Amino acid sequence: MDFKNVVYNAARDGKLRRLKVFLDHRSAEEVLMLVGSKTNGATPLVMACRNGHYQVVEYLVERCNADIEQVGSVVFDGETIEGAPPLWCAAAAGHFPVVKFLVKRGASVNSTTRTNSTPLRAACFDGHYEIVKFLIEEGADIEVSNRHGHTCLMIACYKGHFRIAQYLLTLGANVNRKSVKGNTALHDCAESGSLDILKLLIQQGAKMDVDSYGMTPLLAA
Repeated sequence: MDFKNVVYNAARDGKLRRLKVFLDHRSAEEVLMLVGSKTNGATPLVMACRNGHYQVVEYLVERCNADIEQVGSVVFDGETIEGAPPLWCAAAAGHFPVVKFLVKRGASVNSTTRTNSTPLRAACFDGHYEIVKFLIEEGADIEVSNRHGHTCLMIACYKGHFRIAQYLLTLGANVNRKSVKGNTALHDCAESGSLDILKLLIQQGAKMDVDSYGMTPLLAA
C-alpha cells in the first residue's frame, strides 16, 4: 500500500479518522515524511487548507508537526496556482476558521505564491471581506503586488468588490499606482463596469492616466 497517497487522499477529503489510523502509531520521522510528501504537486496540509478541513489542518499541524509554510500546486477556477502556501489556499477559498488557525500558529501573512500573490490578494480576488480585514489586522501588506504589478486594490476593483475596495482606500491604498503595463485601479474598475467603485476612486483622487497601450479608463470602459 502506498501510505503517501493514503495520507494525501485522507487529508484532501477531510477524513480525520483515517489519517489517525495511518499516522498515530508511526514514528515522528515517518510521520514528517508522509505529511511532507507531495502528490500531484501538493502536500496533505495544502489540500486540507484548500478544502477547508479544519480538524485535519489542526491535526496535521499540532500532532504531526507539518511545516506550516510548505507550498504546493492547487487549482482555483480552472487555473493551477504554483507555490501556494497553506494560508494562501485557505484565504483564496474563503475558509476563515482555517485562516485564523494558521495565523495563530505563526503562518506568514505576507507569504507568496510563485507569481508573488499574497493571501490578502487571494482573499481580495474572491471577495472574502472578513478574511481581508483579519489579514490586514495581522500585518498583511496592502501594497504587495503580484508579478504583473497588480495590487490588492486593483484586483478588488476588477472583480467589483466595493466593500473591499472601500476598506483598502480607508487604509491609504495607493489609488494611482500602476501595474507593469501601466494600468491603474481606475482602468480595472472601468473594465469591470463597477460604477460605484469608479465614483469612489475618483473621489479619492484617481487620475485618468493612459496605460502602456494608450488606453485611458474611459476607453477601457
